[in-house]
This record gives sequence, structure tokens and C-alpha cells, in this order.
Amino acid sequence: MRLTTLLPAALLLALVWATDLTASLGAHPWWSGKVVLIGAALGLALVWLASLRIAALPLTLTFLIATGLAGAAAVLGKRAFVASFGDNALAGQFWFFGWIATMAALAALVTALTQLIRQR
Repeated sequence: MRLTTLLPAALLLALVWATDLTASLGAHPWWSGKVVLIGAALGLALVWLASLRIAALPLTLTFLIATGLAGAAAVLGKRAFVASFGDNALAGQFWFFGWIATMAALAALVTALTQLIRQR
């Protein structure tokens, strides 16, 4: 994988971070910037390592499913945390780590899509 394949995902997540889109979508305002930065680094590293062994199409489908599951974990974690009036620490962790996983999976998905488009 070339370094330029990572560029669209890095630019997208930089735009998400700059506009604070995660806070608008339901991340806690205190964490909204942090989850993008942590998730971007993890996602780009993960897709680079995975692309060494896995073809572009299965990689894209895997990260598409991972993005959906991570987003669901974040949304359900937030609902449970808010419903417990902040007493459910596990739900708060699902909310926080769900957003990190969503950003990581999004970065990996965009990179895998870029790799798939470049191969065709």
C-alpha cells in the first residue's frame, strides 16, 4: 500500500475533527476531538497492517461492517449511559470506545475503498 492511499482518509478525518462533526452526531463534547485523533491513528495503522495480508474487496466489506457495529455500540452506549443518569460506567465506556472504534473503522473503510478504486 502506498502512502497516498491513506491520504483521503486522513483528510476526511481532519475535516471531521475541524468541524467537530462527532459532537453533532452524538459524541460527548469533551471527547469529540479526542476520539477522532485516537481513532484516525488506530484505523490507519490497522488498515495498513491488514492490507499486507487481505485483498481490497474483503477488507472493504470487513471495515464496512465494523463501522456499522462500532457506531451501534456508541449509540447504544450513549442511550444506556444517559438513561442511567451517568451511573452506568460500562455504558459510558461503550459510548467512548464506540466512538473511537467508529472513527478507526471509518478511516480504515475509506482507505480500503481508495485501495479498491486504485486497483480497478
